[in-house]
This record gives sequence, structure tokens and C-alpha cells, in this order.
Amino acid sequence: MSTATIDKKLLKNLNLLYVEDDETVRADLTSLLSKFFGTVYSAKNGEEGLLLYKKNQKNIDVIIADINMPVMTGIDMLKKVREFDKEVPAIFATAYSDKEFLVDAIKLKVFEYMIKPLDIRNLMVCLNEIAKNRYNDFLIKQQNKELKKYKDIIYNNDIVIKTDKQMNITFVNELFCKITGFDEKELLGQELSSLKHKDTDKTLYKKIYSSVLANKAWNGELKSITKDGSFYYALTTVVSTLDDSGEITGSLVIQKDETQKELRRKEIQSSLIKDKSEIFKKSKESTSELSQMINTLNQEIEDLTNKLTSEKQEKNSYIYTLERYSTENKRLSSELSSFRKVEGNSHNVSKKLIKLTKENADLKVEVNRLNGKIELLNDEHKKELKQQKVNFEVEIDDLEKVLNQTKEKLENVGDVEAISQKLAYWKEKAKNEAKRSEKMEHEIIAFGNENLMSKAFGGR
Repeated sequence: MSTATIDKKLLKNLNLLYVEDDETVRADLTSLLSKFFGTVYSAKNGEEGLLLYKKNQKNIDVIIADINMPVMTGIDMLKKVREFDKEVPAIFATAYSDKEFLVDAIKLKVFEYMIKPLDIRNLMVCLNEIAKNRYNDFLIKQQNKELKKYKDIIYNNDIVIKTDKQMNITFVNELFCKITGFDEKELLGQELSSLKHKDTDKTLYKKIYSSVLANKAWNGELKSITKDGSFYYALTTVVSTLDDSGEITGSLVIQKDETQKELRRKEIQSSLIKDKSEIFKKSKESTSELSQMINTLNQEIEDLTNKLTSEKQEKNSYIYTLERYSTENKRLSSELSSFRKVEGNSHNVSKKLIKLTKENADLKVEVNRLNGKIELLNDEHKKELKQQKVNFEVEIDDLEKVLNQTKEKLENVGDVEAISQKLAYWKEKAKNEAKRSEKMEHEIIAFGNENLMSKAFGGR
């Protein structure tokens, strides 16, 4: 393995104890190692190395030692260390003649056995592996802490049930006992399906068993029994538990109590159904009343239409009379002009002229009388039309409000398309009748101001 794979940051977190009796080798390697590692402790023999380790045990992560040394060998030193520290990694450096120590080194769980002179690259690779293992151990410990934290949270806030591979209960937590009233001893050895409520389909638990055996998670809602014969609802997750070899050993059931929430949901659902029924009933009554109002309004509109038609006929009669008198007036005027051309001294002519003049004056009086009556009728019709228009607008606004309120209620009941179309039809028809009334008003005003006046005075 090349030095390119060395993680210098990890190495810098390691502190070493280096034990070597050769002073030159010890000094050179200590100097080199200090560039890559945190702290490097050095000792000239096993005895001194043992004292250093005892003094700095918490700070030393790896031991590098020669085997064959005066005073105390590396093997003897590690034997003493193993009496109080079973885990610290050790690397032995030895000559070919030290093979007899190999068995002891294996018994002492030596991490690596290297031949002198030490190959620095191999030593660095070996130490890098130790650093990675140490870092991985650290991560595992952190993850275990997190898992324990999550486990505590789940155990304190959720129902937890464990089973064996045959789905027999092996454990329940305190929250389960608190919610159901069961004691753990009552359920140990019982099948998980023994908690099934009568409303729950039997095949549901078969699906759960199949998921566990297939190492697949099952999620859903379960209705389970309590000790007093009642029940609880729970959002449930069931997962398989495995051993170190990956074999299925049972299942872990985690449940979140949703009883109050589910009961509240059912209560709201029942209330909504009841309200919907009442709304439907009231809407039918309101629709009937509204239909009667629409029929009444329609009759009033029809009566007004007939009245307007009658008034229009009467107006046309007055116009016809006015035209007739106007024509007669023109004829008399023409005759008068003819008589004026005849000799004016004739006594008979004078009498006839006087008579014609009188008739003409009478005719003008009658025309003025008829014209005044027409104007009076126009004013009365105009006022009546305005009042009817205001009344219709008020009634239409009231009907629109009632229609909108009824439509909002009917939307919560179901399909009321037919009723809505009928209401829209009468609403539109009422608006059209109002427009027709307004149009008639304009026609009467137009006739009174222009045509009638023109005809009354012979186009002058």
C-alpha cells in the first residue's frame, strides 16, 4: 500500500509509545514519527516503557516495541500491560532470530509483527489502519449512543412489542402495559394475534407474519384489545429483527396510540353525516318556498305585461284619434283657403267661413284637450313604470340573495344541477321582463315628445 492512502489527519490524532534499546534507532524514528503523530513517548527498555504507559495510559493509543531488550523484553512488558489494558494495539519489531516469541505475540493480541530494520512505509500503513479502526470504533460508539437515545425516546413515547420468529410475544414496554392494562407476564409466550380485536380481519395478521418472514416492513393501523375488553387504535410499524449473521430472529412492533384521534374523527364524520341530512331536508323546504315565490313573481310579471299591452293599445287609440283630428284639421284648412279665394262679399260664403272657423277652433280645443290627456297618461305611465322597475329590482335582488344562500347550502348536499338551472332560468326571465318594461318606458316617452306633438299641430 502506498503513502498516498495515508490519512494524515487521522494519524495526527494518535499518540504513540515507542520502546527501543538502540539509542540511535530510537532517536531517529522518534523524530520521524513526531512529524506525523500527536505525541510520541519513547523508552529504552520494557521496564521504562511500562512505567511510561502506566503514567500516560489515557493518552497513549499505540505501542511500538522491540522484542529483545535488556532489563525487560517487549513481550514481558506487554504481558504486564495486558493485566490492566486488554485493548491497546501493539506492534512488535524483531530480528529473524526472535521467531520463538511469535506464539507469545499472538496470545497477547499483537496487532502486527514487523522485521527489523523497520520499513517506514509499511509501519505507516499499519499505523494508518490502526487509526482507521480506532476512528470507526469511535463512530460506532457515537452511533450506539444515538441509537440508545432514539430507543429511549421510542420506549417512552410509543408502544413497543417484541416477538420471536413464531410471532410469540417476548417483551412489552411500560407504555403498552399502561394503555392496555395488561401485565407483561400475562402476555409473554402469547401470539401477537391474541391482541386482535374482533373487528380486525384475520388475514391482516397473516400479512404481518409474511412481511416479517420476508424481512419487509409492514405499516398500517391496528385495532387491538385491552384487558378491560375495550380497544385502542394504533399506527403500527412491524420490522424483522436479525442476528449477526443476518438470520431473522423475530419482530419489533412499534405503535403510536391514535385512539382519541380516531374516536374524534369518527365523531366528526358522524356529525357531518347528520348535518348533511338536516341541510338536505331544509334545502328541500327552502326550494319549495322559493319556487312559490318565483311563481308569484312570474304571475305579477305576466299581469304587468298584460297591463302594459292594454295601455299601449289605449295609447295607440289616442294616437289614431289625434291623427284623425289632425287630418280633419288639414282638410278644413284646405277648404278655408279655397273659400278665401272666392269672392269675399258673398253672404253665404261668409256664413260658411264663420262656421268653418268655429269648427276649426273647436277642433283645436279638442286637439289640445287630447294632447293634455296624452301627456297626463304619459306622466302616469312613466311614474308607474319607474315604480314597477324599482319594485322588480328590489325583488330581483332579494331573490338573488335567497338563490345564492340556497345554492351554497345545496352544494354541500349533492347534485342540484336541475334546481340551479331552473333558478337561473327564472332569474334571467325576471331580468328580461325588467328590460322590456324599461324599453316600453322609452317608447312612450319618445312617442309623447316627438310623434304626438308633431301630429297634434299638423307638422308645424
